[in-house]
Amino acid sequence: MESAIYPEEESQQNYLTLKESLELSLARAAGTQDLREAKGFLIDVQSQFKGLKLLREDREELYTKLQHAFAEINARIEDERLEFEYIALANYAELKTAVAEASSVSQTSREFRETWDFLIGVQNRIKAAKLFREQREELFAGLQDAFTTVKSWRDEERQSYETEARQNYIRLKSLVEQGLIQAGETHEYKDTREFLKKIQAEFKGIKMVHEQREELYARLQTAFDILGKRLDEFFRHKKKNWEVKMQYKLSQFSADIFELNEALKKEQEYLSELEDQLDIIASAGKDSSAKIGLQARIASAYRSIERKQKQIADFETEQNALHTRLEQPETDGE
Repeated sequence: MESAIYPEEESQQNYLTLKESLELSLARAAGTQDLREAKGFLIDVQSQFKGLKLLREDREELYTKLQHAFAEINARIEDERLEFEYIALANYAELKTAVAEASSVSQTSREFRETWDFLIGVQNRIKAAKLFREQREELFAGLQDAFTTVKSWRDEERQSYETEARQNYIRLKSLVEQGLIQAGETHEYKDTREFLKKIQAEFKGIKMVHEQREELYARLQTAFDILGKRLDEFFRHKKKNWEVKMQYKLSQFSADIFELNEALKKEQEYLSELEDQLDIIASAGKDSSAKIGLQARIASAYRSIERKQKQIADFETEQNALHTRLEQPETDGE
């Protein structure tokens, strides 16, 4: 038979077991930086008091230790809460000013890249700051209005650009068609060449869709080629001074350099747009496949730009050499 356990012995055994559990919970609470986790340890051991037979003085001893631990942790939780509240209020006041500035910049600036980077910077500051949820949501909502404003005026500028580009295309297409006809029919070679050069000058700084610019410039180049072939035929039959042909070659170099510069400018604009897209994707945390694809396109754009810059440098070297020949005393023409 098992020996009987007297009430005094049971109370003493419960006391020792509960004391050990309390000390373990106090040690675990002291060893964690998470105050709510520490309080959970104390709540767990508190639940062990219920229905447990203990001598009155033993219960009071252990419960007093537990309550002291609760009081200490609750005081630290309150201090932490007050400190967070103070920091959150300071951060909120500072970031509210930043959001107001972002709203103002979005309505007044027309520098898209600079404005967008500024808004992204404010967004990142809000994400990183200690704030209450309601404060963070309010700030994000105000900043989103600024983002929407920037996107809106950007769309308006794009529509305005497309309208102007379409009008420019129609006007230049008429001139280029006229130049093609003149290059193929007229015997006023010098006047025709000057006319084609004036058309060529129209391309500088003009707003036009990249594909339409390339289309018209290719047709203008065809007009130069037609005129060039007719000039070659003319020189062969009329044996004109070789200097005229050299001047034509100079104009050809100018046309080639201009064409490359136009293409280079578009590629640089295209590269800038790709870099803008990469910044937006990076800030939004989108999938890596889109980011990798953009990086590959950016690398390809850099290589293409370098090739065109080298072609321009080579053409300019030949052009300068030809200028030097023309400045020398006249020799027998070709």
